[in-house]
Amino acid sequence: MNRSGTRLNRLSDSVEMAQIDSVSVTPAMLNALLPMHLIVAPDGGIDSAGPTLRKILRTGAVRMSDAFVLTRPVAQEDEHQTLLQAAQSAERVFLRMIEPPHLTLRGHAVALGSGRLLLNLGFGIGLADAVRELELKDSDFAPAELAIELLFLHEANRAVMGELSRFNLRLEEAREVAETQAFSDPLTGLYNRRGLELALAMALRAANSGNPPVGGAAGAGAAGFALAHLDLDRFKEVNDQHGHAAGDQVLCRVARVLSSETRNNDTVARVGGDEFVLILPGMTSAPALERLSERIIAEIERPIIVDNAECGISASIGITMSSLYETPQAEQMLADADAALYRSKNGGRARASLHQSDAGSGSARDT
Repeated sequence: MNRSGTRLNRLSDSVEMAQIDSVSVTPAMLNALLPMHLIVAPDGGIDSAGPTLRKILRTGAVRMSDAFVLTRPVAQEDEHQTLLQAAQSAERVFLRMIEPPHLTLRGHAVALGSGRLLLNLGFGIGLADAVRELELKDSDFAPAELAIELLFLHEANRAVMGELSRFNLRLEEAREVAETQAFSDPLTGLYNRRGLELALAMALRAANSGNPPVGGAAGAGAAGFALAHLDLDRFKEVNDQHGHAAGDQVLCRVARVLSSETRNNDTVARVGGDEFVLILPGMTSAPALERLSERIIAEIERPIIVDNAECGISASIGITMSSLYETPQAEQMLADADAALYRSKNGGRARASLHQSDAGSGSARDT
């Protein structure tokens, strides 16, 4: 501590009795009424500081120039003389803290005589920042001070905003659940027909514009896609022999197979009892589609044990590609994939057929 180091330790006891119309104001009274006061000597030394202000002067500042910079009114020559003039004209004063958090205090000054000044300060619009940065409490302010009311308003506003944020979060979660339910099959969790229509519209828009679909790979043919229509073979036998509960388990197993054999940006939808449709962005290679179909059929043909009974099924698939059309349309592609599916069914089932556009004839051939 410097040559005036002991001065700050005596701040609360150093104020002389002030006579105000025969009323004596003790240091304790001054601290209680004005916890943010400063009494400044003519040489700029701090003779007294209120208890809240002493919390701010953590560095042990004993002179005004150690703790604050007068920002308004701007000091012309002597800062103390400028404050005296502000006291005489009842002009507000603004002091910026030199140390972090560099808050600006505002208030007014009155002359005590003999060149001494009494400053009563506050945080103004920086109150909330001051409370947070300086860890101030309700007890750090005078009970009748407007700052207390502002603090209450700030806390109430924060509580309301917090509740509003939680409400918005719950509303967003409810919206997401509603959207998921609107586009999802409740049994398998796959897209339903409505979800398929939305995904197919996006894929067609990308294909017709030449832009890659969302999540699709860039490069040649990235905007193209394949559409596969899959129908289970011998599924009716499962329902007839083991009941609809067993059939539901089989459908859920098929849904897991289709999800695991396709990519994250592919679309898998259940559009009927045992019918599924796949949208495969960027899949414009017949050999690649053949390999994918073989893997899917092989996995679906694995025996499924339901209530100690073995359920054996297979799948037939019909496929078309957007690259086969000058301007692909949803209805035409779905119809061609459906025709290719029935070619697979008529050809012995458990196989995939690729729609082949032969000079617009719309015929299909096996992959």
